[in-house]
Amino acid sequence: MGHKMALSSNNTLIRRYKRVLSALKLLCLNPERFVRRLRAELLAPSTLFPRVIRNIYTLLIPNKSNMSNGNKDRLLLVYDTLLNPLTFDFIHTLYYADCQRRRSEKKYFDLLLVSRDDLASSREQNYIDAIGNENLSWRLFNLIVPLSRLFVTVGRIYIVEPQEAFEIVKGYESVHPNGYGYSNPKSSIIRLDLPELTYYPALRVSKSAENIIGSYFSMADIRRIVTITLRTYDYIECRNSDIESWVDFAGELDPLRYRVIFIPDASPDGVNTFKKINKFEIFDSACWNIELRAALYQRAWINMGVVCGPLAISCLMENVFTAMIDRTLDYPDDFRDGFRDSGIIPGKPLNFYSKSCKFYLGKDNKETILKLFNQFNANN
Repeated sequence: MGHKMALSSNNTLIRRYKRVLSALKLLCLNPERFVRRLRAELLAPSTLFPRVIRNIYTLLIPNKSNMSNGNKDRLLLVYDTLLNPLTFDFIHTLYYADCQRRRSEKKYFDLLLVSRDDLASSREQNYIDAIGNENLSWRLFNLIVPLSRLFVTVGRIYIVEPQEAFEIVKGYESVHPNGYGYSNPKSSIIRLDLPELTYYPALRVSKSAENIIGSYFSMADIRRIVTITLRTYDYIECRNSDIESWVDFAGELDPLRYRVIFIPDASPDGVNTFKKINKFEIFDSACWNIELRAALYQRAWINMGVVCGPLAISCLMENVFTAMIDRTLDYPDDFRDGFRDSGIIPGKPLNFYSKSCKFYLGKDNKETILKLFNQFNANN
């Protein structure tokens, strides 16, 4: 045990040392961006020293984080866009908030999205280079908000500037993250291996979305629907799908028995892959409409792809079968360590994923894809 604690302490020191070196490098190469990052860090501290500075600062002005007797009937989830990722992983935070709502026997939980200027200043440069500055703001309304609508227990949704957000927080007795306020803005991210996170069918697809999918994919067509979700980001490219292998796999399936549906990445890179898969059916509406994506996953016989955020939707739904290939072993060391630190075990689905969701550690080559498909076919 002592050895493990020492290793953990050493890893923490190494990460801090790397952060200091990275900051010094940024200061030398791009002073303007360094100042912007420093300002963002002081606005919402993520490490000890800036947190101390922030607390001293808030002692000199009226402290706006004091909680009054707030709404006792609802939980408030605060998602500060400066501190939290604008990605499909937001669904995990929503799930956690809904678990907290259930445990406290509240009927709804409200969502407070804190809108910030210059979001790019708080992200690493290679991530911004991959997705673009404007894409962060675009995701707030086209990804984060639609994901929240999959939870019928989400009540009000606020999208406000920080000053108004701090006032709204005062109106709630139960808030996640606990203690969020003017002097101490916090991240909503939690460890994903918390014991209280267990599976229950939290997501719901509306009748409207089911009817639309029913029109596209009629039950009169007795072929088994196989969806293939692709990841084709410029960021951490080793996580991307091996498109050639998925195309070869799809080409070997009997078209009289199986209806293969490709869902490209919801990005400009995803659009560029259309020509590589255009001999198959592409349901690109699922790229841009979260609920239609969920409804298609629910309608499918099996959903397949590499481990990625969009497919996590299918893992939180009842009787929806999903097979994901986990390429964690190919990830850069620091990225892989970040996954482990958040409670993710390579090759294993999260504890609160449905039992009909399976993970397989390895590469998404044709041989592996066929093996997994044949195993599922034999069992179903």
